[in-house]
Amino acid sequence: MVQSGIPGLDEILGGDLRKKNVILLHGGPGSGKTTLATQFLYKGATENGEPGIYVSLCEDPAEIRKNMLFFGWDLAKLEKGKKLQMIDARPVTFNDEGYIVPDDKLFKGESIPFSHVSRRILEAAKKIGAKRLVIDSITVLTSQYDNPAYVRQGLLGLIQVLSSLDCTTLLLSESTKGPYDEPTLEWILVPGVIVLYYTRKGSSMIRAIQVRKMRGFKHSPDFFHVEIGNRGIVVHPEERAEL
Repeated sequence: MVQSGIPGLDEILGGDLRKKNVILLHGGPGSGKTTLATQFLYKGATENGEPGIYVSLCEDPAEIRKNMLFFGWDLAKLEKGKKLQMIDARPVTFNDEGYIVPDDKLFKGESIPFSHVSRRILEAAKKIGAKRLVIDSITVLTSQYDNPAYVRQGLLGLIQVLSSLDCTTLLLSESTKGPYDEPTLEWILVPGVIVLYYTRKGSSMIRAIQVRKMRGFKHSPDFFHVEIGNRGIVVHPEERAEL
């Protein structure tokens, strides 16, 4: 079993996470997805001796390193110690003339979507003996293609690859419709879904978390309060939230 490193989360999950499990972490802007995912990797590396990989498809890894120093998490130090590898997998870049262009290293000539990303993950996992993995975010990958059948094929293949690794994986996905998004294809294909909420109630904004599904666990389906402080994310299992 794998301890999440998020105080209170394992309690509402009904137990620790499982090795080789692929969990979708879904939420809107500001809900804490990147913070929770980084905390999962950082605590795994520093407290459990479990190397991790962060695949960034949205943000410059340098920005993630800088932002996480707010919580006291020195990701660069972990990278130097071979306890963490940051992979910049953003699908676009810019050339010397300043034009925005696709990153051909990731998407050129793929017969099935996400093949190049999965290859880079496999190489990195073998290199550092990774036990934890974060992909931020799967929405960037799926939005590259118009054909739903093609996307489904790619997702099935990617999840199969991730499940073959000796890793626990968090797949981040972005909320686009509000706090009560309908389940998407990713929700159906993965064994576990955790949703983070950052929504307005009256004149205030509240944070909450819900385990929508977790195969093999007797988890609570309730909403619980979440706090983001200077030490990271804390889940409060004793405090139900009303959204």
